Amino acid sequence: MGEVEKSQRQSSFGIHAVNLGDSGFIVIRDGCTIFRSPVQQHDFNFTYQLESDNGSDLPSSAQVFTFPVASGDVIVAGTDGLFDNLYNNEITAVVVHAIRAGLEPQVTAQKIAALARQRAQDKDRQTPFSTAAQDAGIRYYGGKLDDITVVVSYVTASIP
Repeated sequence: MGEVEKSQRQSSFGIHAVNLGDSGFIVIRDGCTIFRSPVQQHDFNFTYQLESDNGSDLPSSAQVFTFPVASGDVIVAGTDGLFDNLYNNEITAVVVHAIRAGLEPQVTAQKIAALARQRAQDKDRQTPFSTAAQDAGIRYYGGKLDDITVVVSYVTASIP
C-alpha cells in the first residue's frame, strides 16, 4: 500500500465525543497536547451541569466533537479533579514517560490520578484552578480537593 493511501486510511480514524461542564479530554500526539475539550462554565467555578431541578443546564448545551486521531495518539479523559490540578504539559509528561516505560493505559491512568491527587493536596504549588481563581480576582493558591477520575486510551490501528 502506498504512503498516500496509508495516510488517508489513518486520517479516517477519529473520536466522537459529547461533553458538558468541566470534565473533558485531551489528545496527545508525539509528546504534545494537540487538542483539549473546552470547559463550559457560566462563571468561575460555576460550570454547566445536568441536575434534576429547574436550574439545570440542558443536554442540548453539550459540545459535540469529532476529532481525527492516528495510531500512537493517547486520549486522556478526566473529571475536573484532574484538570483543576494538572496542567496539560504535566499530564503529557506522565504519558510520555509511561509510553517509554511500556506501561499499559490503566497504569498510566493510575499514575496521572496519583499526581493529580498529590497536587490537589499541595498548598504551595500553582495549579490550573489557582490560576483561574487569580484571573477571576480571587486570592487562592495551591490545589483543589475534588473527585479525580482518569481514563487513558492508546489509539492503535491495524491497517491491512
